[in-house]
Amino acid sequence: MATWVALNSTSKRTRVVVTLGDVVVLRANLPPLAAVRHARAVTVLLEALSLWTDERLCVALSAATLDDCFRFDLADEMGLGARSVYYAVEMVKRAARRRGAADAGPTRQLALAAPLGGAR
Repeated sequence: MATWVALNSTSKRTRVVVTLGDVVVLRANLPPLAAVRHARAVTVLLEALSLWTDERLCVALSAATLDDCFRFDLADEMGLGARSVYYAVEMVKRAARRRGAADAGPTRQLALAAPLGGAR
């Protein structure tokens, strides 16, 4: 079963949504990446989730700044997502929000991320 992780970091918070297949199994609101002091915090979280599910994660990452992604080893200098035994990160651009539009949710972002690099 495919495990997907959506990380959406803004200046106010980082939203984490984990899905196993079509089922959302974890939702969390964490401090923004800019407020996290330990450089390995995000990668250790992803590694732990990978070990828990016993498979490589496909991570869709939308961050306020590329600097945060680079600082946490989630992307390189060119903005390409990181790859490891535990996870594959795909950078996803944040869509412009329209007034009154319903939130498409993490499933929409993950569907957009899949064709970008085929993390699996």
